[in-house]
Amino acid sequence: MRTTLWDDFKMYVLNSGNTLNKLLAVNIAVLILFGLIWMVDHLFATNLDLDTVLKTYVVGFPSSPIMALKRPWTIVTYQFVHDGFFHLLFNMMMLLVAGRIFREFLGDKKLLNVYLLGGAAGALMFMLAVNIFPIFGHGEVVLIGGNLIQLNYFTVIGASASVIAILAAAATLVPNYTLFLVLIGPVRLIYIMLFFFLVDIISLGSSNSGGHFAHLGGALFGFVYIKTLQNGTDIGAWLTRFFDWLRNLFKPKANIRVSYRSNEPAKPSGPRHVSQDEVDAILDKIAKSGYDSLSQREKDILFRASKDN
Repeated sequence: MRTTLWDDFKMYVLNSGNTLNKLLAVNIAVLILFGLIWMVDHLFATNLDLDTVLKTYVVGFPSSPIMALKRPWTIVTYQFVHDGFFHLLFNMMMLLVAGRIFREFLGDKKLLNVYLLGGAAGALMFMLAVNIFPIFGHGEVVLIGGNLIQLNYFTVIGASASVIAILAAAATLVPNYTLFLVLIGPVRLIYIMLFFFLVDIISLGSSNSGGHFAHLGGALFGFVYIKTLQNGTDIGAWLTRFFDWLRNLFKPKANIRVSYRSNEPAKPSGPRHVSQDEVDAILDKIAKSGYDSLSQREKDILFRASKDN
């Protein structure tokens, strides 16, 4: 049976419980949308530069605290907007690698939490740095309480802080996880994370200082997230509860069914379905004690759950 591109999209993205696939799809879709906006703007010679205007004043996260309060949605939207194809490509390649490792040990719900909260931490670090360090110069002037106050005004876009948060979390959880890199060979995950961390530190004086501060904010969150999780506290649990509430809010009510009890013995069936609660409990155990602490039954449950997805 032939399948169309739309069939594959529904199978692997829309109808899949794989959060990683959904994050990749949203980032790609947003780039295509902005590409179409740029194309229309260019073909009709409007000279409006809508692509830049939207990224700067609508979806990009501003360095000005006042502007951030006026546009609170930008702390989320900036995480899905990129400045061109290669910006997206590098971030999505890192997300694919780090996200698979993270998802293998901690599951989909925690992956989404770290992506969004790590991105938020990166945005706040960016804002703090821009408004503290003189390297960023002076920006807009606003009137507050009869006084003219200068604000450094820049915007940040991109999934980099979110991706670095996931990479840092995975490297903190399983530092000895080994990846085989082309032309290099086997490298432990902790060394890959340290490489990116050092690059960001060295680059703080570059023209993209704000972006590198955002990366460091994301990395710090990923590290703290795993350390608190290993101590028994999930600082992203509130976000999980929020998304569960949203899902239940729009979930259609089940129809009432009439059933009868049969006196015939139940026929054996295939392996029972693995509940999400079982998977979450096992993933929490991995976070606290490592994969080797699992019993064979728990490993079998994880294997069946991965086949279901």
